Amino acid sequence: MIEQRLPQLHPFAELSDRARDKLLQHARTMTVDPGFKLHARDEFRSMIFLLEGRMILASGRNSVMLKGDSSEALNPLFDAHDYHSHAIAATRSTLAMLDRKVYETLIDGGGQDSVEVSEIELSDLEGELFSSIYTHAYSGELALPQLPEVALHLQRALKDPDVSIAEATRIIEEDPSVAGRLLSVANSPAMGSRRVVSRLQDAVARLGLERTRQLVMALAMHQVFIHRDNPYHELLERLWRRSARIAAVSCVLADQCEAADPQSALLAGLLHRVGALPVIAEVARTHPDRTPGEVERVLFRLEGLIGELVAQQWDLASDIIEAIRDSGGPENPEAHALTDIVRIARAACPRDAEDDLLSDRIPLTDLRAVERLGFILDEDGNLPASETARQEVEALIREVA
Repeated sequence: MIEQRLPQLHPFAELSDRARDKLLQHARTMTVDPGFKLHARDEFRSMIFLLEGRMILASGRNSVMLKGDSSEALNPLFDAHDYHSHAIAATRSTLAMLDRKVYETLIDGGGQDSVEVSEIELSDLEGELFSSIYTHAYSGELALPQLPEVALHLQRALKDPDVSIAEATRIIEEDPSVAGRLLSVANSPAMGSRRVVSRLQDAVARLGLERTRQLVMALAMHQVFIHRDNPYHELLERLWRRSARIAAVSCVLADQCEAADPQSALLAGLLHRVGALPVIAEVARTHPDRTPGEVERVLFRLEGLIGELVAQQWDLASDIIEAIRDSGGPENPEAHALTDIVRIARAACPRDAEDDLLSDRIPLTDLRAVERLGFILDEDGNLPASETARQEVEALIREVA
């Protein structure tokens, strides 16, 4: 169906037959039931068209009914920089999803065509995985990672404004590994105190309950990422190491610009790729023979969406959920400062040779958030703010990694 419809769709009228064939290699269709919902903010990588059925398009208080056989359906459901609209299937409907980056590469032309397309190309099997995980995520059938018990118990306890430091300490003592690491953090140079505390309760008092909650979450996350029995454990460990570096840079940047709480930035940085966990678990369950490179291409498209689901299940703060969902996507001038800080940290953090080349590809010079938060780049396009705090960054990495 999409092959016959493609030449009629407005953005693609000027493409050559060869370019349309290339675009079709990255296209997929999906049939959805009434009530299925799409958010523009989650679909920025795709151009979505209604082929059959009816969808309700809503933006703010305005909504319209779109029919698959109407002239209006020749346009994408969402514009490229739409962060607020959503669409709901009113009947059983068929959608076509085309890769926006491939389209932009094709119309730009030039020498980078083969590089851009090869970086984001999905094989048939990868497309199958993408479609399966995407559908399961929206239907609520995707197995999401569980928060470690110590972090879960502390999250619940701290919803009570009258919870005591002693009670919080008893919960943390349920996990000796996290308790030991928390004590180490409380005694670290970053805390600015020369008096060593040896009791966990004193460490919690020094840190404060909110900072303790965030650090317990951060320290417990290592247990979520590292699974030796997973065939992709090396990929998971690499994701964790890079997340720890980005978290440390985020914390330092937040402290320097004073636009967000540094500990919230640390947590958001650690969790910004938490959406990779259920995706990797699903691939390991269904196709454990896939290469890490193939898995990373699927992650590139899915982890923001899945990360939001995980963060909501864990009852995280809304600004951290936004950072997980949006820090890897296009800039939104209305984004929370925490999202911009993690976005800048992702671009500023040096890569190891084996790091995923698909993630964090936006140069610092292309980020308006750099100027918006008051940072200045040097003549080479680097961020001196992160370089001058290298020792602090390294100390933070040792504490959470």
